Amino acid sequence: MPLVIVVTHFINFICILLLIRSGLHILADHPMLYWTDHTRRDNYWLKFGKKKMPKDKLWTAHDEAEHIGHWALPGGAHHEFGMARNWHFAAAALWVVTGAVYWGYMFATGAWQRLIPTSWSIFPQAWHDFIGYATLHIPPLTAFHPYDALQQLTYTGVAFVLPPLMILTALAMSPAFTNRFPRYTLLFGGRRQAARSLHFIGMLLFSAFIIVHVVLVSLVYFSRNVRLISFGTVHVRLGAALAVFCSALLFVLIFNIVITYFTLNHRVGVRKLLVSMLNTLLHTVFGWMVPRKTYKRSDISPFFRVNGYPPETETFKRLAGDDFKDWRLHIGGMVGHELDLTLDELRAMPRQEQITKHICIQGWSAIGEWGGVQMREIMARCQPDKRAKYVVFHAYDVDGNGKPFYEALRTNDMHDRLSILAYEMNWKPLNLEHGAPLRLRCERKLGYKMVKYIRSIEFVDSFEHIGEGRGGYREDNVMFDWEASI
Repeated sequence: MPLVIVVTHFINFICILLLIRSGLHILADHPMLYWTDHTRRDNYWLKFGKKKMPKDKLWTAHDEAEHIGHWALPGGAHHEFGMARNWHFAAAALWVVTGAVYWGYMFATGAWQRLIPTSWSIFPQAWHDFIGYATLHIPPLTAFHPYDALQQLTYTGVAFVLPPLMILTALAMSPAFTNRFPRYTLLFGGRRQAARSLHFIGMLLFSAFIIVHVVLVSLVYFSRNVRLISFGTVHVRLGAALAVFCSALLFVLIFNIVITYFTLNHRVGVRKLLVSMLNTLLHTVFGWMVPRKTYKRSDISPFFRVNGYPPETETFKRLAGDDFKDWRLHIGGMVGHELDLTLDELRAMPRQEQITKHICIQGWSAIGEWGGVQMREIMARCQPDKRAKYVVFHAYDVDGNGKPFYEALRTNDMHDRLSILAYEMNWKPLNLEHGAPLRLRCERKLGYKMVKYIRSIEFVDSFEHIGEGRGGYREDNVMFDWEASI
């Protein structure tokens, strides 16, 4: 085997291990899988954990998360799966590049012909090989040229079928991509959750392959296999091959221990490193995508999860108790005209109605109707300075440590016709659980960027002076990326 195959094989192994570990951490925050985008508490096809939500009081999607020990995952503490996402995307980017190099070599040199079957006769041969392995009959060395039929079929699936499936299903989970290209989800029956389930099944298949592959490599002609894995040729001393092989395994083990340690103990620094690399990539690939997808009334979900409890501050309780008659939305910062708007004044502005799919970073989804005023109407009135790159939405939420909730988005995101300040949901005034009196809808983003309980809006040229300077409450505290496009 050429050196390029040996090297890409090793990098691929590192990436897949990291993708599996981080993927499990992401799944733990919403450990349910569905075939429908109308995700309820009881229509999943697979659920992990034993948590049951009460029926007699308010609960949120955050309460459904399951705990997995820190040592098992690269993402950090329970509920803090933002770092797991950062590692997942970093590993995915390297994995895609590695795969492109591998595919490029295979097709440019014609080496694909020794891997991808060109005759239907391979299927009965593969079945014969399977029976042999199952009955513990090891094939002779002459059966490997360079692979036996079962290996050839399996490697074809793992190298040329599973990777495209994982990439296609990953794109189907991106709000920016699927709202820009709505017909894309037809590959999965028009359902994001079907893509999420298939993505999980793909992970299981990769995991099963790794286990079986390692076992067979160790038991069937190990001395030959270890030479090929380490040097790409059998014409090398076994001792040298073992030394390289064991060193590579030790590196993988130490690498996973090190990234877990640094992620747990130096969260801010690791996040800064990963996000600084990923944000440019994500914004370049997804930032230009303008949402187009809307739905019909018949598509609206009968159940829409709540994520986050209403604010407990005295100010908010007083405003809510008076039906928000004294509430004012202050719009300031780098603007030509500061505004203080009542709900009645917002309702008097040109109205925007849209039926869209809410995609939560945890994994669940639901379709709802939103009524409100477009952000570009607000900007036409307040006249943001051209130097204002970001718009910051401040909320009434305050956590147990006194930290207020806020999120920063690019000002350009606010020019979308589907970026609105919503004061109605499903043709009724917005209720407390879903963000009354006013919440943001920015349909190219994940749900955590769509601030509820809005108190004020601020246009700025930098958000480094707000909170911890990372672009939002979630970014500051659970290490999310602030682009939130995928």
